[in-house]
Amino acid sequence: MSAQAAAGCPRTGRTRAPALAPGATRPSDTLTAFLSVGVAWLVAAAVAGGLAAVTGHPDPRWLALHFAFVGGVSQLVIGAAQFFACAFLATEPPSRGTVRLELALWNCGVVAIAAGVPLGITALTGVGGTLLLVGLAVFAQALRRMRRRSLQRAPWATRWYLTSALFLACGAALGPVMAGRVGWAHGSLLGAHLALNLGGWFGTAIVGTLHTFYPSLTGTLLRRPRLQAPTYAAWCAGVGALAVSAAFDLDAGGILAWSLLLGATLMLGTNLVASAAAAQLRSPGLIVVSAGQAMLVLAVVLGLAAAVGHGPLDPLIGPARGGVAAALVGGWIGLTVVGALLHLLALMERVRLMPERRERSSAELMVLVAAGAVSAGLLGLALTGTASSAGMPGDLARLVVALGYGCLLGRVVVLAARAVRASPLRI
Repeated sequence: MSAQAAAGCPRTGRTRAPALAPGATRPSDTLTAFLSVGVAWLVAAAVAGGLAAVTGHPDPRWLALHFAFVGGVSQLVIGAAQFFACAFLATEPPSRGTVRLELALWNCGVVAIAAGVPLGITALTGVGGTLLLVGLAVFAQALRRMRRRSLQRAPWATRWYLTSALFLACGAALGPVMAGRVGWAHGSLLGAHLALNLGGWFGTAIVGTLHTFYPSLTGTLLRRPRLQAPTYAAWCAGVGALAVSAAFDLDAGGILAWSLLLGATLMLGTNLVASAAAAQLRSPGLIVVSAGQAMLVLAVVLGLAAAVGHGPLDPLIGPARGGVAAALVGGWIGLTVVGALLHLLALMERVRLMPERRERSSAELMVLVAAGAVSAGLLGLALTGTASSAGMPGDLARLVVALGYGCLLGRVVVLAARAVRASPLRI
């Protein structure tokens, strides 16, 4: 099966992906490598999170977040971006050397920062940050090369991902400024940093991928492709306005930013609902991803309400941050990533020459129950504002979310092992 068919991308009829040279990297190899390494970091994050819960020490908690988002989710974005871009452009994937370089740079950077920050070794932290930025540049260059090699004109194949990389570069540039404790009395650099990294890097990549990935989940085509351009414009303008408003504490800018993000969310939702209504396929991955999109709507509405009531900093670093974070990070990003992993890892097992196996209904039921528990727990945390406060209701909801995600992560690990075993990785 070609990468284009595996991704569920429509064929244009103008050209076909060229046959790979002997020993060349297959698109499924690239995706499986990044997904597997990303899953390993997510497991490490779960272990660090468990240590933080037991000891109450801040270092394991920070490591858990670092492992999950920089080591785990970021590499899922890098792998998926190159896989879907390759499919849409009907071209060869990045070379084996490029993939190896990306993996080496990114993972060495993750390790260097993970060691440098707790130990207080500024030079090591700086080296780690530099490695990540170089890795980001290699990733962006790989996307550009695929676009130049392609005979197809498909600007949306790379536009979302290159923009997300630009947002991350801007967000990363604020890191050393904050670490150096530079005085900034105009607003919050931390708020701008969060807006650029969460909304810009993760958010832009996820929203862009959903325009391709969600139709493949439902076995349909993108129902209203003309909405993609205004969705892109509104989302990117919203993230940029949110970062500037946080940095300079601009009330009107914060309200405008969340309004733009809400508009982009509704336009994205229009496409996703249309695909779901015409769905030919219904899988646990589809249900999990769909639950994540409902959480995005909740997060943006909560953010807009907080910005109107208390200013642009409130949803990012103020009292409302707990509810917004529960819906946005734990709900939207978390459920979307897990649902994508459930689908893509099972797909990689089949694509990489493993005979298709029939899943047990008990495994699918476990995924649905766990996703339901996560959604219910996060909904309670978001609506009650107890996500960042102590107390019996909040503690119980967090326990439910942790157990639910533990079950989902266990299922993802099983699927990752199957995908790796299916065929030798040519990386």
